[in-house]
Amino acid sequence: MRTGAIACAGAAVAFLVVAARRGLGQSTAGIALAAFAAALVVLILWAALGLLLVRRPGAAAVPLRPEDAPEFHRMLGDLAADLRVPVPAEVRVCPECDSWLEQDTTRRWGRSRTVLVVGAPFLWWLRVGELRALLAPVVAGTEPAADPAIAAARAWIRRLDAVAHPYASRTRPAKVSPWTAPLRRVPRAFARQLLDLTRGPAECMERDIAAWAASRAQDVEAPLRATAHEQVGLAYAGWDRLLTRLAAPAWNVHRYPDALMAGVVAALTDLSQRDRLADVFGARLAERPASDLVAAPAAIDAQVSCLAADIFADPVPDGAARVAVSWAEYPARVIEPVWRSRAAVLVEAMDASDGQPGPACVGRVLDRLRDGARPGDRAAFDPERMTEHVIALVACAAVDTGRMFAAVDWLDGAVLVDAAGRTADLPGLVGRAVDDGDDRPLRTWLDGIGVRTAEPIRLGG
Repeated sequence: MRTGAIACAGAAVAFLVVAARRGLGQSTAGIALAAFAAALVVLILWAALGLLLVRRPGAAAVPLRPEDAPEFHRMLGDLAADLRVPVPAEVRVCPECDSWLEQDTTRRWGRSRTVLVVGAPFLWWLRVGELRALLAPVVAGTEPAADPAIAAARAWIRRLDAVAHPYASRTRPAKVSPWTAPLRRVPRAFARQLLDLTRGPAECMERDIAAWAASRAQDVEAPLRATAHEQVGLAYAGWDRLLTRLAAPAWNVHRYPDALMAGVVAALTDLSQRDRLADVFGARLAERPASDLVAAPAAIDAQVSCLAADIFADPVPDGAARVAVSWAEYPARVIEPVWRSRAAVLVEAMDASDGQPGPACVGRVLDRLRDGARPGDRAAFDPERMTEHVIALVACAAVDTGRMFAAVDWLDGAVLVDAAGRTADLPGLVGRAVDDGDDRPLRTWLDGIGVRTAEPIRLGG
């Protein structure tokens, strides 16, 4: 496909150049034809230049150098030797639940280098044998990746995809001038047409390579392969839950947890202990974790945590930087400010509904709910969002008593606990008040911890 495209483009340029030379100066129509041919030549050359210069950026990842993880690189070398394939030229760790091979996009000339990208949740949660079983078919792919024909085909596809879909990468594209937009559409249109033509053969090639790699790796850690894939599903569930319930709230207040992988291990340990298969999964926890293969796992964890915020979170306005927060500081630096901010939004909506400011107290909100009324716009405060804001208001009142405290639950996110560490069932109590208008259980619980529903609470901005 690539050779045919180059041949067609070259033939078209030669034909148009000859036509332009013959038509130039013969008549008005000839001059117009020559100008049109010259314009087409420029468009073809512009599209070719776009394909030549563009590079799809590699996945955002943290380099894992041999000095950072000597045991991991030794394990990787042994695995490649068992598979009889080349060792990846470089290893990187990404904050995603996936592992793959990619070519080093920073090298424009010379021989291509194969990079192994390992998902950080796998590195922290899987045991050493499980990680070997998981990486075996991936590492086996280094042999076809070193084949010049396959490497050239993949480079061609990546180049076409980078031109056709410039915003598909998670790496934010650089700002460009608006007046160049029509010019950028020309190579993009060419690339999309060529990509449609090459997609079928490319998918067939990748399926054949994947089947070959799986066949080559089938004897490596065969007894652990099923367990490894089970743990991959568990890791994905725990990672997703940690991101949505703990990392995202921190990102929203321009902070980020500095040890996401430690949180993943804690969340998955908790999840496996709650699961019906806790005995089966618990036995594997006694084995050596793959993170032990890293010399300084806490340092890599900090880099991956910062990178996760850059990839998954919205950019911080005004170019400010996010501030790292430890899990010990998380309740005071993230949970309480978020609760007080949500409580303030709820009180402001009530003030707007009443037409005048009122006390920021729990009793005022509960009276409104008991009467079946909701503050502000009903669309803005649907039952789910209303429950979140009332939970925040009640939690602030409980924290102000000094008897309850904000805490981190690895699976449920922000929770309210007493001095003994028992978690309060705020979602159940508040949900009953919001959905059914029955606030008696909630008021009884508030009386029990010493909350005066008529006393104003401290709000946040």
